Amino acid sequence: MDEEIMQDVKEQLAGALDYDQAAKGVLSQKMVLAYILKRTVPEFESASLDDIANIYIEGTPEVSTVPVSKDKTNAVRHALERQDTPKIKGAQNEDNSITEGSIVFDILFRAKAPETNELITLIINVEAQKRLKPKKKTGDTYPLLKRAVYYASRLISSQKGTEFTNSDYDKIKKVYTIWICMEAPQGKSAINRYQLKEQHLLHRYKEPCQNYDLMGIIFVYLGNSKVKDQLINLLDLMFKSSKNASEKITTLHNDFGIDLTQEEEGDLEVMCNLGEGIYEDGLMKGKQEGWEKGRKEGRKEGKEEGRREGKLELALEMLKDGMALEKVAKYSKLSLSIIKELAKQNKLI
Repeated sequence: MDEEIMQDVKEQLAGALDYDQAAKGVLSQKMVLAYILKRTVPEFESASLDDIANIYIEGTPEVSTVPVSKDKTNAVRHALERQDTPKIKGAQNEDNSITEGSIVFDILFRAKAPETNELITLIINVEAQKRLKPKKKTGDTYPLLKRAVYYASRLISSQKGTEFTNSDYDKIKKVYTIWICMEAPQGKSAINRYQLKEQHLLHRYKEPCQNYDLMGIIFVYLGNSKVKDQLINLLDLMFKSSKNASEKITTLHNDFGIDLTQEEEGDLEVMCNLGEGIYEDGLMKGKQEGWEKGRKEGRKEGKEEGRREGKLELALEMLKDGMALEKVAKYSKLSLSIIKELAKQNKLI
């Protein structure tokens, strides 16, 4: 039985990785990025979606290619510049030794600010975990916001040697890191932006904002209920809607003016086949907890109770994400009556 559970865990992990890469493929579509920039980045709020997608976004976004770690960011960028193809699909580029074992930026691209024509470096991160405080290897947790600060800082520091040399700090380009989170605080959709601001503690000397407004951090939280926000509705359709791939493709075209390529449609199909809202992470965790608890207690009752608790935890998370009761029952392998009771107890229906 333990071997069966561990095999299930491995299969769920493989599915989660496939989902992750497919999601990044769809998100890197320029019109999708245009919606994100127009809604969250001040420099683009007055520009049209078509202009953002076709004029201001430079080149082709890099998906899971450039590592975050010190001394590796620019090494991979230079390797990319030597290749004929501007975009590399997949987790690594051809020079595997450079990025092996590294954390990489999810989607990295550059765009020109419409008014100043200045280049801005942006990264889009898809945070699919069910917790806003992911676990470290030690088992402790850390706040995602601090990780976002680190990513933005790396985008700044890695400019030395590419955007400027020696002490030419006036050539530093502005950066944004944008995080799309599948969990929302208190279950409500939200968009938060963090940036450097000037404060006058004595008298009023005003420094030009372009000298310090160089880093922006944005969090987009997808909640459980419908809101009148075009970006939230777009991301909800892509990540949380129970519609099948064909229905999503039609809605993207009709409601958002987004036409996917054949490859991007394939990515969307992968996302739909593996399950809405990336449920695999929760399912895998539930199975692992059940197996671990049963093994430690050394009796069948412990294993079954542990697995049941894991399933209930998973089911509750999916209910909070707004998934239909029938689908929650299907994915958690609990009866519909139990799911209904769980929803009632937590005031979700």
